[in-house]
Amino acid sequence: MLLTTYILPFIVFLGVLIFIHELGHYLAARHVGVRVEAFSIGLPPTAWGKVIGETEYRISWLPIGGYVKLLGQNLTDEDKNDPRNYASKSILQRLYILAAGPFMNLLFALFFMPLVFWIGIDVPAHLNNTPYLQKIDVGSYAYKLGLQANDEIVSVNGIYVNNWENLNNLLNQISPSEKIILEVDRSGRSVTFSGSALEMHRAGSMGWHATLAPIVGGFENDSPAQKAGFQSGDIIKKINGQTILDWSEISPEIQKIMEDNNLSKNSSRKIAVELEREGTLQFLSVIPYLHSESQKWRLGIGPKISQISRSYSFSDSVLLGSRKLWFLTKSTFDFLGQMVQGRGSMKDVGGPIMIAKVVGDTWKKRKLNQLLSLLSFISLQLCIFNLLPIPALDGGHIFLLLIEKLKGGNLSASAKEKIQMIGFSVLICLMIFVTLKDINVIG
Repeated sequence: MLLTTYILPFIVFLGVLIFIHELGHYLAARHVGVRVEAFSIGLPPTAWGKVIGETEYRISWLPIGGYVKLLGQNLTDEDKNDPRNYASKSILQRLYILAAGPFMNLLFALFFMPLVFWIGIDVPAHLNNTPYLQKIDVGSYAYKLGLQANDEIVSVNGIYVNNWENLNNLLNQISPSEKIILEVDRSGRSVTFSGSALEMHRAGSMGWHATLAPIVGGFENDSPAQKAGFQSGDIIKKINGQTILDWSEISPEIQKIMEDNNLSKNSSRKIAVELEREGTLQFLSVIPYLHSESQKWRLGIGPKISQISRSYSFSDSVLLGSRKLWFLTKSTFDFLGQMVQGRGSMKDVGGPIMIAKVVGDTWKKRKLNQLLSLLSFISLQLCIFNLLPIPALDGGHIFLLLIEKLKGGNLSASAKEKIQMIGFSVLICLMIFVTLKDINVIG
């Protein structure tokens, strides 16, 4: 089970992306006339190898990397007089070879992410529903405009709105310099609200919510609700006797109970929940926990959100796929920036075990769109990670080339050797750290 569900899919996924990456180096090296001595998927020791022409093609035992061995790329075989030697090539040609691997991973993501939208993506079913406002957050931008619960959005800037997806798309297309004019149906009466798109963008969201049934869909790690006996599919009917009609009513009711100073210390920490499970009422007691970041009391549950498949035209798929890759790229660099500034958290860093788990969980769903989306995401991460200026990575080699360009000459062999040793040591330590963290989290 472990082999077929997690290990083999992980090896196949990573093998495809490593092949794409190393193929970039291989093709670029051949293009500028550098001799390729070996092309390996996986890291040593070698499990299988075959010499074709002047190159040995290998499959190695450790499936967490790969390499293309070029004549003259090692310190011991540099020969500037040999036209087929890596060391004889110009800095631009060597830069071309080094950047070709990450570039191929980027091309892979740029091709397959739009394909995900063309095949179809899973979206919340409520996006097909009429934009009927179940709840407005106090202090939100929608609240400041004067919108109320039970309002129905009819049009945005004169364009008719037929569902939530249409509404979201129209709002996203409005530039910050424009106005927002919303036509609303309020109990059969047409009401118009006008606001600033710039203020909406600054707020981050409108602060309104669609109707969402109070059905338990999943659980957080160490969920107190799950420990208390909650199950996926349970319908929450009442909390401490208060009727619950929508998911948005759960959190406010919990906060109200936990912050009620009139209750005794013991009773204020235990909440009675009435559930409906397969047509039968269940009565459970649960003690919420205080979430450290939001400072909100939680039961450790998530809503059940029905999904539907939505496919797009070729042009829309290219646009949506490119936008998603840009968002993922920006998010990755934002995270790296936070790590450099000491504001990031290592709990968000995943190693090979965590990647294998994510790949295996996705593989079990047998959905092509999700598999391609994950492949595109990991390929993009390989591109970005390999371009970081860390010795032993492509970005480290590129950084050394730039130093040599500024210096006006090559670094000494001893300096290169020391830098490479430091780089390998850093990578090995990082790999050990994230692997141990993965074991601790999953275990």
